[in-house]
Amino acid sequence: MKKALVTGIAGFAGSHLAEHLLKNNFKVSGFFHPDHSNQNIDHIKDKLNLIACDVLDFEKVRQALEKINPDYVFHLAAFASPAQSFKEPKETLVNNIVGQLNITKSLAEIKSSARILVVGSADEYGNIGSKYLPAGEDTPLAPASPYAVSKVAQDMLGLQFFLSGKLNVVRVRPFNHIGPRQSSAFVVPSFASQIAKLEKEGGGVINVGNLEAWRDFTDVRDMVRAYLLVLEKGEFGQVYNLGSGRAVKIGDILEILLSFTKVKIEVKVDKSRLRSADIKKIYCDFSKFKKQTGWQPKIPLQTTLFDTIEYERKKLNP
Repeated sequence: MKKALVTGIAGFAGSHLAEHLLKNNFKVSGFFHPDHSNQNIDHIKDKLNLIACDVLDFEKVRQALEKINPDYVFHLAAFASPAQSFKEPKETLVNNIVGQLNITKSLAEIKSSARILVVGSADEYGNIGSKYLPAGEDTPLAPASPYAVSKVAQDMLGLQFFLSGKLNVVRVRPFNHIGPRQSSAFVVPSFASQIAKLEKEGGGVINVGNLEAWRDFTDVRDMVRAYLLVLEKGEFGQVYNLGSGRAVKIGDILEILLSFTKVKIEVKVDKSRLRSADIKKIYCDFSKFKKQTGWQPKIPLQTTLFDTIEYERKKLNP
């Protein structure tokens, strides 16, 4: 039985990845932050080897990796909010970059032969012009937030440890992934959680940010399928864009979510939710990854959005 380690296993993508790995007969270990909630994995915790470990603690990281000796490493632990990174730039940079360094340095020191996934972000490309759309892996990087800078650094650290540390690293740049369990700090669950709350109240006002931006959305369950495939079939040292390959307007996402409710909801733009460095439109060319692995998203956007609002309803009505 193959052994997998997932850092950030109790997070949004980490919990879905843990489920996917269990279905594929992996023995799954996971790092979770001692100060954070584990509710996303409560339903599967008995099947997991869970380790309380802050990725900023190098000695603890190294000891745990040596003990587990994983075949696959999925490094998902990171501060994930571009908006929050403007408020906490230092914390975002230190957590994401030093955390990545501790994982890869430990694996290099123990001479690990594991397949290692380093997770970057579509935000690495920044607010690119239409001449670069869809964004391919060779599109120039132009990070527009501290979070995006941290992801460029993680990406390049992964490459460095492949080149000089002889690690079996594959890098990915996932575009927006959405679905149940995502934090309401992000746009889709923010809409869904507000709608679910307003349903209980019989209607009211939903506060929104920029509805004119366009993003490339993929269901998280399709994304974690890609994460496993990239370590099984991807080429070490390479980087792959992961996404749907099409842009959807945020306002259209809101319309679909509102179509799932019968209560009357008024939409109000909240200026505090607008970002000066917001990316206007981005979507990816994922043909390199599709050619390498055969992967493409399967779950329709409507299904993802319905599942997300149902999750938020159940949180309010357990």
